[in-house]
Amino acid sequence: MDTVKNLNNKPLVEAIFELRWELDGSLGTGIDPYYQMLIGQMFAAIKGNYPYWERLPTAELPDGFAPFVPHHRFRVESDAWPLIQMGPGLLTVNDTEGYVWETFFPRCSAVVGALFSIYPEAEEKLKNFEISLRYIDADYLLGSSAVDFLRSLKLNLGMQQSLFEGGRIGGNSLGLSLSLAYPAWHPKGIFQISCKKGKKHNQDAMIWETQVISRGTDAPRQPESINAWLEEAHETVHDWFFRQIDGVLLEKYR
Repeated sequence: MDTVKNLNNKPLVEAIFELRWELDGSLGTGIDPYYQMLIGQMFAAIKGNYPYWERLPTAELPDGFAPFVPHHRFRVESDAWPLIQMGPGLLTVNDTEGYVWETFFPRCSAVVGALFSIYPEAEEKLKNFEISLRYIDADYLLGSSAVDFLRSLKLNLGMQQSLFEGGRIGGNSLGLSLSLAYPAWHPKGIFQISCKKGKKHNQDAMIWETQVISRGTDAPRQPESINAWLEEAHETVHDWFFRQIDGVLLEKYR
């Protein structure tokens, strides 16, 4: 059972699953020779659940000029979530506040299965090189400092007060951006957390992202192994999230 769905005031902004595969040519201008065919066939495969097709401005660019960015979105309905995104070498599944793992995972599994079923000679030619599962959370600062909020996330960050002596520089931080990365073993790859001060509904907020990324030989190559990777990545992020908010924040989000 996904404990997140039991939080009545969860801070989740967006959950994102992303799969990238190799293109012909350089990383900056790579081309997927099957890309234009894939768009129509993907829509045909998933339109029962995602009947609204949204063409993004990047789709107007010549093939190869905007790889690994979304060109098309397939939504459950106009301006609604969850949604699927596709671009050259890119497939994502995105959900927002309505996210629960029990529905998000089957969506990811189904769309990955659709990609492998329509991609020509997928076992040979569809070469995944990066897979990630990312969660974006945000909470209002409500007058507290960004550094104080980080402490509630079990992150201790600050400057020694002696640096502010003399009155030339104020001691209250106006901005903050932090990124930390660690080796991940389950699944094998990188575990990354980043925090920054930003806005939520036009109010000062702390925005933090947690993700697991596997690249190269660590990235799974078949639908079954991708599903297993997703399960394991979710367990890792889920465990970290509840360890990190344990205490005042957990009580706030219940």
